Amino acid sequence: MEERLGRLVVMTGKVAREYFDRRLVAAGSSLNTYIVLKAALHYPDVSQRELATFLGIEGPTLTHHLDRLARDGLIQRVRNRVDRRVSSVEVTPAGRRHLDEIEAEADRHDKEFRSLFTASEQETLKRLLNRIRDHYLEEADVHHPAR
Repeated sequence: MEERLGRLVVMTGKVAREYFDRRLVAAGSSLNTYIVLKAALHYPDVSQRELATFLGIEGPTLTHHLDRLARDGLIQRVRNRVDRRVSSVEVTPAGRRHLDEIEAEADRHDKEFRSLFTASEQETLKRLLNRIRDHYLEEADVHHPAR
């Protein structure tokens, strides 16, 4: 019996994600740290709630990650001057240095991943993955900052 294509895509993504996370852990970080720091730099003035939406996660999940990153000195929360109930996330200088270090690992991982394919295959893969994402994006009700 042939494996279902959707399952193959999901399981391949899971394996690739776990492999990347292990590489980041070996480099002294994690995939969650990488994703949150990168998003906080990309969206510097958004509220924590908006940042959670951009990441496609629940507010309490983001709060958990932010608490850890704040304890580690990688981010700080900044209260909105108009509405003190609203906070945004600011990456600290230590957080920027940490992100630079793990970006180097991400670049090495990307180079290794790309080496599995020819340039033409990479373009085809990107086009096909974008088609799958775009088809299910609205139905999944997830906003991805990568778009």
